Amino acid sequence: MNYIGLGQYLTKDEIMSEQEKQDVNEQSVDAQRRQLLKFSAGAVAGAGVVAGAGAWVKNRMDGIVHEAFPCEVSADFKPMDQRNVNQTYCISKALQEKHPERNLNFGKESMGPIQPGEEPMHMGEAFQSYLTSSKRYDNNKIGYTQLDYALYLAAWQGQNTMAPLSQAGVPSQGVLTWDQSDLHKHRYPFKDSVEKVSAIKTAAKTFGAVRVGICRHDPRWDYNPLYNALTEETLSWEEDFPFKPKSVIVMLVDMDYLAVSCAPMIPQSSTAGVGYSRTALMAGSMAMFIKKLGYKAVGATNDLGNSVAYAISAGLGEGSRNGALVAPNLGPRVRICKVYTDLELDEVAYDKPRTFGIQEFCENCKRCAEACPSNAISMDDKPSMGPTYPGADDPEYAWEVNKGVRKFYSDPKKCLKFWSENSDCGACIAACPWNKPDFWHHRLIDASNTFTGGTVHGLMTKADILFGYGNVNDEEAVIKFWKSGFSGDFT
Repeated sequence: MNYIGLGQYLTKDEIMSEQEKQDVNEQSVDAQRRQLLKFSAGAVAGAGVVAGAGAWVKNRMDGIVHEAFPCEVSADFKPMDQRNVNQTYCISKALQEKHPERNLNFGKESMGPIQPGEEPMHMGEAFQSYLTSSKRYDNNKIGYTQLDYALYLAAWQGQNTMAPLSQAGVPSQGVLTWDQSDLHKHRYPFKDSVEKVSAIKTAAKTFGAVRVGICRHDPRWDYNPLYNALTEETLSWEEDFPFKPKSVIVMLVDMDYLAVSCAPMIPQSSTAGVGYSRTALMAGSMAMFIKKLGYKAVGATNDLGNSVAYAISAGLGEGSRNGALVAPNLGPRVRICKVYTDLELDEVAYDKPRTFGIQEFCENCKRCAEACPSNAISMDDKPSMGPTYPGADDPEYAWEVNKGVRKFYSDPKKCLKFWSENSDCGACIAACPWNKPDFWHHRLIDASNTFTGGTVHGLMTKADILFGYGNVNDEEAVIKFWKSGFSGDFT
């Protein structure tokens, strides 16, 4: 086997000096700025906006405040049973023995409801395949070499050490423990909710959050019942969780733009791993901070509840076509963690949900769905109250779907199949037009999305393609990524 190695990604002749990089970057930015300004100026002028650009962008990026959850929720909506969550089922031997039909209804070849004579996909085996996927490196294949997998394994080290399998939904792991024995016996004498919010958000910034919001605890978004797939225990909020939550602190970390651009190749998973490692540390640190102030707290990543719904409730972004949170300025290039606590704020002090025109944009943009290697993402023109993919009306096929919220529904089994075989993915994040470097003209366009309609959104999507953004399976992106940390020269 011929070894590609670092030489494939970093050669003497291809390395530019820092000044050369800066010159090329400035030329590229200037060219994009001229073209995009013409485009965005037309959108802005067409809307009759005549204001200082900076103030206007900030105002638009702040979004529209809502008093209630901004998406329609059915009156009979019920929280998600964690025993029905895909990854919980994949880890749990007991659940697989109890529901063998779930391993018999997804076809490997049809990538959907199994057809007569077709071999089914065993979901537990697929997940185990993911856990051992790093052994399948190929030094002749860019993006899948030993170099790429070494970074991938190292990036996940923090998550796997601090809170193993919490990203797969296992509760009370490591720094995300439910234990409250280290609770301080005296509560800090906060003057008011303003001081509480200031302290929490300052701490979140110190721990590394790029965004933080605080919302009321909402049982609709919790898993209920909870399930520990390692101990095979069904857990109750009333009898097993250590306290009754009153508030949820939601924090975001961002992922590296160049690494995400490599999706679905392995460098993308390195920034996902770092993201999860940072969220585990952040949630654990915030929970400890709250406990040392005398209030009960438990940190969580993908365990305990729906992180996207809580992030929406805390005003941090909107749900999108691919099911991820899209946050202004950051797009879907974020990871979410949350802290449940009995610390309570005055009602006026809680953050409110905000809309930014993101879901309306998603209605007219299908780039994530087009980029999805497994065709798991909906191509519907409008969000719906339940899934519409093939097999969605069969409870033995769509057993893991929590219906009753107006949104776009993806088929999680299709996603799991590719994700397990490939070691990760992230193609939908890389393809999203909201996933941009932080140039001011991109922020101007993001701001205009809050009020422009479908025609303009469609044009913006085409412009995104024209300017070379959102490519997937891009080997040049991997080469660029592996050069990005080196600014010197060989002599």
